[in-house]
Amino acid sequence: MATDSSLARHVVAVIGGATAGSEVAHILAQRGALVAVIEQNPRPYGKIEDGLPRWHVKQRKDEYEEINSRLCHPNIEFVPLTRLGRDIKFDDLAHHWGLSAVVLANGAWRDRPFPVEGADQFIDRGLIYQNPLIYWFNHYPEQNYQGQRYELAPGAIVVGGGLASIDVVKVLQIEVTLKALAARNIAEDMVKLEREGLEPVLKEHGLAWADLGVAPCRLFYRRRVLDMPLSDIPPDANPKRAEALRAARAKILEKAQRKFLFQFQELRAPTGLIEHGGRLVGLRLSRTEVVDGQARIIPGTEEEVRGPFVVSSIGSIPERIPDIPQQGEVYRFVDAKAGLLMDGQTAVFAAGNVLTGKGNIKDSLDSGTEIGTRVAESYLGLSEERLPLAEVERHRAHQQGETVASAVAARPPLSAEAVARLRERIRAIQRARGYDGDYRAWIAKVTPADLQ
Repeated sequence: MATDSSLARHVVAVIGGATAGSEVAHILAQRGALVAVIEQNPRPYGKIEDGLPRWHVKQRKDEYEEINSRLCHPNIEFVPLTRLGRDIKFDDLAHHWGLSAVVLANGAWRDRPFPVEGADQFIDRGLIYQNPLIYWFNHYPEQNYQGQRYELAPGAIVVGGGLASIDVVKVLQIEVTLKALAARNIAEDMVKLEREGLEPVLKEHGLAWADLGVAPCRLFYRRRVLDMPLSDIPPDANPKRAEALRAARAKILEKAQRKFLFQFQELRAPTGLIEHGGRLVGLRLSRTEVVDGQARIIPGTEEEVRGPFVVSSIGSIPERIPDIPQQGEVYRFVDAKAGLLMDGQTAVFAAGNVLTGKGNIKDSLDSGTEIGTRVAESYLGLSEERLPLAEVERHRAHQQGETVASAVAARPPLSAEAVARLRERIRAIQRARGYDGDYRAWIAKVTPADLQ
């Protein structure tokens, strides 16, 4: 496709090169802008690589190639191993580089804090957050992995309720099953367990789940099963249709439990911590009731639940960035419809999950119609259907990219000298990272041979 010149002599920095960032960058580059895609990791795949469990083998590889094809555009300069706030200060980028615009597409990676005061003192001492757990799960088989390691044990406590929390319980159940089988000198495959379910695979070895002698993990949710955000209900759904879709959520959960053998308890919320020897060894959970759409604690109903560790899977939110105003957990927008965070000589936009303020994969998948039930079941491995994982996010990012491109086109172009200075500044950072400008060669070099 020929490059449109409508954004010639504009330079834009896109922070994050995954599905949303690469889509926005490609649209800007096609229209003539010079785009620096600033990526904190060696590879630009974001939650597709680090947040989407590795049993989604084909879907992950397909999206990697989608991202690669977009970032190969000649007007895109890929800048790896460069983290906003550590290597480049936001204030410097937004106010002193002289860019036409900055687009934040770095996702929502910060786990929502566990809702009991004092819990974070137990991080990695009995409290595990979802994002680092899934990152570990995706990368620990790599020979050169040097990140945080987790020793998983049966009977863990999980607090959550969405698709991401089902991912967590699947990881826990599959890992403890593999470990129990290995203790019997039986080698099994993680992908096979996820695809076929625990009981069918165990049956092949003449075993049942009860024979393993391991306690299942337990998922606690503060609302009702019918409230679980496993699939969206269209805002224009009539009451009968809405009720049917709520009932579908219960069926999704039932199928997941049957396949992966975890326990579930609705209407429970954490209200206290149980500590022993400097570790978190359980929670005090209180019963709740849903009144006017809100989950309320029922006083005097607290009970103790103990386990080897607690996983918090209650959502992901954008990282805090100094100088960007916050409104609760998300950024405050000058123009939310346009995704405009800050105006000025350099405009600052948001795209992808930074814009939505949500960080789980489901929010990149669901179209907001009843197809959401199909998507959820496909995503959770409860059906044979394998839908494209990032199709909806890509479509949404395309719309955002067009909006940003139109806004940038209306701004005064930079001088040829300013563009040249910015190009050299970008390339100096690339050289410092050992990147020579050949995107495909770089990806081949930094991709571990044993990456799953």
